[in-house]
Amino acid sequence: MTPWEAQDRAARALARHWDAVVPVPVTAEGNRQAHLFTGYGPKGRIMVKLWAPEVAERAVRQVTRQMALAEAMDSGPFRVPGLIFFDPDTLALGMQAVAGDDLRSAWGHDNDPELGLAAGRWLRAFHDLTRRPVGFRPAGQVNWLARLIEASAEGSRVIQDAESFAHVARSVQAMADPLRKRPAFRAVTHRDMTLSNLLLDADGTLWGIDFENDREDEPLRDVFTLALDFLSEGSNGDAAVAELRRGYADTDTDPQVRLFLQRCFCLWVWANTPLTPSDRQFHRLEVAERLLHARKPLI
Repeated sequence: MTPWEAQDRAARALARHWDAVVPVPVTAEGNRQAHLFTGYGPKGRIMVKLWAPEVAERAVRQVTRQMALAEAMDSGPFRVPGLIFFDPDTLALGMQAVAGDDLRSAWGHDNDPELGLAAGRWLRAFHDLTRRPVGFRPAGQVNWLARLIEASAEGSRVIQDAESFAHVARSVQAMADPLRKRPAFRAVTHRDMTLSNLLLDADGTLWGIDFENDREDEPLRDVFTLALDFLSEGSNGDAAVAELRRGYADTDTDPQVRLFLQRCFCLWVWANTPLTPSDRQFHRLEVAERLLHARKPLI
């Protein structure tokens, strides 16, 4: 979907449900499956997200998930923007505008470790909606690593330094058996938990955005992806991750389960880094390699 097509559809949705105003692009130029706009009018400011017709089912899933979370996290310091309208004809979602920066911009500006504390506290509030204790079951991770090793050996999956990857992945698999039934947790996770998806307003309220997933997973995966952002962007990442962990305040998951999951998440980064990575991808891989060989869990 081109930016011009998206802008025209956003204007029609705004005129129908809010005000006849000109939507201003927020996302970068270029064709994409989703575009973001802001609008200013007599009723104030609004954000509008547009999806291309070929991802209509995904649009409905995202709208449904955000609607549920906006109701569940509608007050206090950790929130989700409320929905103003959803127009199924144009696949346009109008939502509450947040007057502030995303945490990626804020982190790039001043590298304040306190942002890690805020991110951890928001994430814990989000996970606590569904978080439950379980005995750890590593079979999913072990089987996933086996599939990656096999796909790489067959040539159906290209992984950097495939021989080393397979060696390390097998060593991580070997950690699994003693961890069965140790204390752990499950929760419905974000699955795209990046600093860009947390917005900090002028009052200090933190807002989460861009939801879709409604299935349980390993909650520490969301902690890891935030830690990866802090460590690969900026110069004070270790301090920010220490604050992230303090804010998330998971003192109950077994430390060796944490370490096992951390290494699995690092292998996920390794397996998904292209042979010719961008600068950002390269820095994230460097961080993953460091955490992969750490003797203690950072998350």
